[in-house]
Amino acid sequence: MDAQPAKPAKTPFRQKLRERGFFRPYVLISEGAFLFGLLVYLLSRFLPAFAEFWARYPSHWLRFLLAKCSGILHFSIVEWGILSLPILIGGYFFFSSRSMKRDDSAYNYYRWLLPLACAILIVIFLFFTAFAPCYFRYSLAENLSLEEREVTAQELYDTASIVCYEIEALKDDVNFLFGKESIMPYDFDELVEKVDEAYGKFASEQDFIGHFHSRAKPLASSSLFTYTHISGVYTFMTGEVNINVNYPDFIRPFTIAHEFSHQRGIAKEEEANFVAYLVCIGSDDPFIRYSGYTNLLQYLMDALAKADKTLYRKLCTEKLPAEVGGEFDSYSLFFRKYSESTASKVTGGINDVFLTSQGEKAGSASYGLVVDLAVAYYCGESAKETP
Repeated sequence: MDAQPAKPAKTPFRQKLRERGFFRPYVLISEGAFLFGLLVYLLSRFLPAFAEFWARYPSHWLRFLLAKCSGILHFSIVEWGILSLPILIGGYFFFSSRSMKRDDSAYNYYRWLLPLACAILIVIFLFFTAFAPCYFRYSLAENLSLEEREVTAQELYDTASIVCYEIEALKDDVNFLFGKESIMPYDFDELVEKVDEAYGKFASEQDFIGHFHSRAKPLASSSLFTYTHISGVYTFMTGEVNINVNYPDFIRPFTIAHEFSHQRGIAKEEEANFVAYLVCIGSDDPFIRYSGYTNLLQYLMDALAKADKTLYRKLCTEKLPAEVGGEFDSYSLFFRKYSESTASKVTGGINDVFLTSQGEKAGSASYGLVVDLAVAYYCGESAKETP
């Protein structure tokens, strides 16, 4: 009887992994970082006390480090990364395909795949550790000792009236172009310095939020970016604050303060809006204070229009300064060109899904929930009376 040929010995699974590069140092580091980040995320999601601790301390230093490193460059790393994405993807597939034609072994396949997979794991790690826990920390209302509750139309009217009164008191210090939109009296870099200074002043009076000096970067593609309806964005993987400078001047200080709030650990949109408001109205600069008041007033008026048409009309006719009415009319005219863009629907849908996944049940509508905090802030202070 002929002897049967011996079956080749099976390569142990561990050896296969080693041969394909899974035990390379950069792969092990990426995997370990991802698992650590996942642990932090899960603990934060289910333990608010842990999330508060992590947002105040470890996360703060991670965001600080990212902001300082990315701040060395004056241009937006993320913007240029996105603009070059088609080239990067095309180059990756081109060179990896050529390499696979020459050598289609498992080793060569994983030599191209593993760096890409590790880069994704590091991005997820940065999200899990530097920003995501901030969604699950104690609420801003708790940290500011405000009582959140359902607000009435009358309270919306009273709060909006207070804001209109404050605008009336400082409007003479703001320059308006032909009775329409306001004009910022300095350049972008000086604005960033002034908002950063105001943020430092606010943070020095609070124990739940840290502060560090950082730059905000104007987007080179701001005109195109406006079609997404996004006035600014904080990118957690680089720690950058990116600002759309195509928006009207009165939007910019509030937007910078809003994105600075994300950079300093306030993740929820309505909370970042309210911190931005408090930062702006605490500034020594009248234009920045005007920006804070008018941006909050937009949210209050939108909410009041839905809650009570009669009170809304009364506010517009009796309380709203004429200059602000002209500001809002100019803004509507500016925005008409971008209002029905396909890009805004796509980015809006993605943003809504993302916010919902991080516990913001209202999704994109959470931006407007700043009115609840504003009413709690003003109506909860007996020292402030409706004018």
